[in-house]
Amino acid sequence: MKKKLVAVLMTAAMVTSLAACGSSDAPAAETTAPAETKTEETATAEAEVSDAEDTITIMVPPITGTYVEKLDTWVKEYQETHPNIQVEVIATSWDEHTSKATTMALAGEAPDIIEVDYSDIGSYAEMGVGVNLADYLDSSVLADFDQNALDYMTLDGSVYGLPLYISIQALGGNKEMLEAAGADVEKIQTEGWTFDEFLDIIKNGTTDDCFGFVFANSGVTTKDFVSIFGVSAGITSDFTSDLKYAYTSDNMLTLLQAVETMTQSGYMPDYSVEAGQRLVMLETGQAMVTGKAMPLFESNVKKNIAGMEDGSAAEGTIEMEYVFLPVPTMDNVTESCYGSTGGLIALRNNNTTDEHLKNVCEFMAFLCNGDRAASVDNELYLSSVCASGREAQASYELDQSEANAKASEREIGLVVAPPSGITAEMSSNATTIMNEVVVPKFQSLLAGETTAQEVYDAICTEAKNLFGEENCASGWIN
Repeated sequence: MKKKLVAVLMTAAMVTSLAACGSSDAPAAETTAPAETKTEETATAEAEVSDAEDTITIMVPPITGTYVEKLDTWVKEYQETHPNIQVEVIATSWDEHTSKATTMALAGEAPDIIEVDYSDIGSYAEMGVGVNLADYLDSSVLADFDQNALDYMTLDGSVYGLPLYISIQALGGNKEMLEAAGADVEKIQTEGWTFDEFLDIIKNGTTDDCFGFVFANSGVTTKDFVSIFGVSAGITSDFTSDLKYAYTSDNMLTLLQAVETMTQSGYMPDYSVEAGQRLVMLETGQAMVTGKAMPLFESNVKKNIAGMEDGSAAEGTIEMEYVFLPVPTMDNVTESCYGSTGGLIALRNNNTTDEHLKNVCEFMAFLCNGDRAASVDNELYLSSVCASGREAQASYELDQSEANAKASEREIGLVVAPPSGITAEMSSNATTIMNEVVVPKFQSLLAGETTAQEVYDAICTEAKNLFGEENCASGWIN
């Protein structure tokens, strides 16, 4: 079914479900930028942009399938009015992007602009390389963005980045295989499913040639599993509503035990799966259910099937109907969906000057609004998070099935925003535990080299060391 992208409906749903914790009487749609204060930095932001020659570096992964290619076009467009600005694009893969950016930042050689998930902002802030955009951009520029989306990019009152999207991430599957395995797909999409139901279905869908369930979990994408599938066990953020570290809770042990069960039973690979591999496994019939999954994968699957005619499809591609699915819910857990905000942030390096940062922030704002923002969100099957982007999306149409569209809207309403009050230090410590403990231990768990209990114990030990035992969740969290 072709349907208009109903920006107002989608945005209202996002704002209602994603607004930061606070008064229940707060307005549903808040687009006011942070209050402006007259400081020396603000004066810098109001100064004329220099016409001196300057070079900006931007490092990005494939935010969409065509993002890097379109960057070249947008750079040329920007240079029509800013001929003094040269732009160098560093293209990365999803697997290497974060580690490469971190290594460069620690060496004082950070790119001027990088793509980032909101949860990683604290690390750059703690390094001292993050930039408060309010010091370099006029308040009217920030006011274009929905406040709830901007809040995700803000820590300790500093706006470190500009959001490109708020996405919903859950599961996707092969409808025919699911129904053959006993799944009532329509009911699952409209009402959800329990973890026990999910386990039975992936068991039935597992054969010698096909896994019932595959999730991208190689390297940094381990965080995707913990964040996205973690909602199954009631973990909706790194921190609880009272700002205690969530992965020391009994919920985390239950999640790890579920992984142990699925890998030991053969329903899920006992090896790590790279981000690009899991969709190919779905498209070629090697997986029945996959994650992380987003609504846009319906388009990816259709394009791949169409490629069977000219030989551009993945080898072994099969005809299939893609369905967007919720994450199953374990006992004593309220159903929810993981929502993530991604965007661009500016970074300092050893050669950064205020004049250069002004140019960097102006260019970054150009990339994150209007037609550029709309282009990204259209490819991701999402409504834009800035007014100028939604205006550009007004006449855009999505080739999305009615069932998947309704399932997407349902999931948007289930997203739980991270609690307010998370500091840069807390965020940075959480990232440290993820990268240094959770990721390597999770890989060992997949391979059967350690147990769920041992992984959990290692997480608790490091968390109590970094946060203090009093700041770590215990027991079951709701």
